[in-house]
Amino acid sequence: MALRGQALLALWNDIAPAREAEYDQWHSLEHVPERVAATGIHGARRYVNRERASHRYFTLYDVESLAVFESPEYVDLLRNPTPWSDSMRPDFANFLRAPCRVRASTGTGIGAALACVCVQECAVDAGRIRAALAHALALPRVTSAHWGTGEGGLPSVPWKQSPTATVEPRAFDTVVLIEALDRAAAAAALAALRAAFDLQALPADFGADVYDLALAFPGTDPAERLRHRRPGWTKLSPMVPDAC
Repeated sequence: MALRGQALLALWNDIAPAREAEYDQWHSLEHVPERVAATGIHGARRYVNRERASHRYFTLYDVESLAVFESPEYVDLLRNPTPWSDSMRPDFANFLRAPCRVRASTGTGIGAALACVCVQECAVDAGRIRAALAHALALPRVTSAHWGTGEGGLPSVPWKQSPTATVEPRAFDTVVLIEALDRAAAAAALAALRAAFDLQALPADFGADVYDLALAFPGTDPAERLRHRRPGWTKLSPMVPDAC
């Protein structure tokens, strides 16, 4: 299905192996719901590829506009983590954060698997990206396609201790995401994108691989959103408008 907002936030990370089970619970029950409760964040999805040695987790946030990332509620989430969130941060690794403006988003439903491709826009022009998206959407069992551009994947979260980096990520400023009904269909879409973007020689890194859906938190239930909002937010200054 098409993203509702004009922006997206793409995140990749690892977590210490001993805390993976706790990470799944924390991320599902506290972290994502709390962020989706913030004004302007429409929903989130967590994906995982447990076969990867690095960047095993990928999270996608559907956001009304890039201005949301400067809103008082979102800044409060970053600067004042919950005790559970604070305890998780030291065990993060290979953290990439890419806020993007949505250039195109279309489709039906939420697929079970996601092909993720990250490129430099200067190397792949907009016309080729649009053609590749149209081709991918015509492939069997593909449900949706999304395209966003931004400033790249440099982390900008005020961690008390910077996350460990075991691999050096390549530069990118464009994120293309193809949703499919299963991993095989997503892999076929990924192969088509790699061919369209001349990335056949690129190793299967964070920005050229398939991830499986682990959680979708749409944020469409007002009562659910209210349940996860921080009490102090009612005293903050007005939020960003619903559209920029």
